[in-house]
Amino acid sequence: MQVGEASFTKPAKSVKQNTLSATRVLAVHRIRTASTFGFDPGAEYHRSPMKVRRWLVVIVACASVAAGLSYFKYQQIQAGIAFAAAFPERVEAVELFIAIEELWQPKMSVTAEVVAIRNVELSNELAGRIVEIGFGPGATVAAGQVLIRLDTSEERAQLAAARAEAELARLALQRNQKLILSGAAAEEARDRARAEYDAARAEVSRLKAIVDKQTLRAPFDAHAGLHELEVGQFLNSGAVITRLIGIDDNIWIDFTLPQQNANLDRQETVMVNTSKHSTPFEARIIARNAFVNEDSRSVRFRALADNTAIGLYAGTLVTVEVPLGATQIATLVPITAVRRDAFGANIYVLRPAEEGARAVERAERRSVELGPQRGDLLVITSGLRPGERVAADGAFKLRDGVLVDAKQNIATRSD
Repeated sequence: MQVGEASFTKPAKSVKQNTLSATRVLAVHRIRTASTFGFDPGAEYHRSPMKVRRWLVVIVACASVAAGLSYFKYQQIQAGIAFAAAFPERVEAVELFIAIEELWQPKMSVTAEVVAIRNVELSNELAGRIVEIGFGPGATVAAGQVLIRLDTSEERAQLAAARAEAELARLALQRNQKLILSGAAAEEARDRARAEYDAARAEVSRLKAIVDKQTLRAPFDAHAGLHELEVGQFLNSGAVITRLIGIDDNIWIDFTLPQQNANLDRQETVMVNTSKHSTPFEARIIARNAFVNEDSRSVRFRALADNTAIGLYAGTLVTVEVPLGATQIATLVPITAVRRDAFGANIYVLRPAEEGARAVERAERRSVELGPQRGDLLVITSGLRPGERVAADGAFKLRDGVLVDAKQNIATRSD
């Protein structure tokens, strides 16, 4: 029994020794690891006073370098400011213009179309083969002149037969009338003969109308359009023969206005500009459409103009200046005085400079609203008063607050 106990306690002692050995190894490993990463083996995350002093030295050094660089940059900026102050302020030379005042009529420019008073597109009513062409492409034709004649040989033969039938019916009617006077015929036979005669005459009239429709004539004096017709060519019914533009002294000018500006009355005058003539001409309002267009919300107007001296063709596009409202007082400046940017139009108004400045005036930038152009001048609707001094030629060099040496050109003097 003792032998068995001795054999059992011996392995237990060896297990205890192995456990103590593993604990020693783990402790040694923890000490080495803590030493490697800078930790105190006796207290975790505890820093030594030596390392704290090292970090303080680094921080103080960095702050000293930053302060030195800042001071150096400050001295550079002060030196640059002093250097710039040693130079005199720049003075720009411009041309002076004193804003002028004139009466101005607000207008709207719209595109218009020239329309011929007599304008027709001819087409044949019946199909047939061309046997005669009585006009050339673009020729001038007179009223009643034959333009084209289609083949009517078949219709003329039918017309001759119909006339013969009508003659027989007329003779039969005469015989019946004589027989009635002698009492040898009844009135019914006479009525039948009269009806046959009337039917024969109607057939003659129908065939004659067909023959006449095969010949197209000019309805009025006109200029013919271009065509490519040839003798022997077959035309279907409704084919376009040509377009006729009447020869008239007057023309129509058709244009549209937005419904909010459609306040023109009949007999009111508008001005018409064309690329063919540098001088505008007058046109008188003669008609206005009775409704507002549902798609464009505009109203169509028609004006009458004299075309004897102008010579405009139908379909020509022109520009119509329509007066809007009453005449106003406007301020005018040269085109060169107006500068444009993303914020709109602006000009430079000249104001007195302070005492001691190298020039007597400074430029003041001011936003303005523009109206139409009148020659070399622009209408200023708001932002400028008549009599104010503005920079004209050379205004592109200016900026707000710059000194200006303004000289007035005699050729552009507004007084």
